[in-house]
Amino acid sequence: MTNAEGRTTLRSYGSMSYAGLLGYVYAGLKPDDPRILAVYDWLRNNFTLDENPGMGQQGLYYYLHLMTKALAIYGIDQLPLKDGQTVDWRREVAMKLINLQKADGSWANQNSRWWEQDSALVTSYSVISLEILYRGL
Repeated sequence: MTNAEGRTTLRSYGSMSYAGLLGYVYAGLKPDDPRILAVYDWLRNNFTLDENPGMGQQGLYYYLHLMTKALAIYGIDQLPLKDGQTVDWRREVAMKLINLQKADGSWANQNSRWWEQDSALVTSYSVISLEILYRGL
C-alpha cells in the first residue's frame, strides 16, 4: 500500500497477524514486549470470525486455525475487544466452525485462494483447531 507520504508500506491482515503473534511467542518474547503488545492490540481491534480481516473470505479457515493456535499458546481464555466487550474466543471459534461444517462432515471455502476449496486441507485446519479448542476446556 502507499501511505499518505507516498511511501510503500505493508498492510496488516488477520491470518498473518496471528502468525506473527505465534512466532513471537515461539521466539520467547515476553508478554510485555512492544512487538507482542502491538500485534495483540491490532488483533483485539480487528477481531472477527466472519472474515480474515484485510482479506475478506480469502484464507478464512487458515485464519481461524492460526487464531486458535496463537491465542491458545498465548494463554488467554477471554479476549478483551476495543469496544470494551470480552469474547470467549474458544467458544466462539468452536461454534463458528461447527456452523460452517458441511452435511458430509467436511469444511471448504467457496473462495479458492490458498487452496481453501480443497476440503481435505480445510477439514484438516478445522479438525486440528477443534482439537486445540477441546484441549483448552
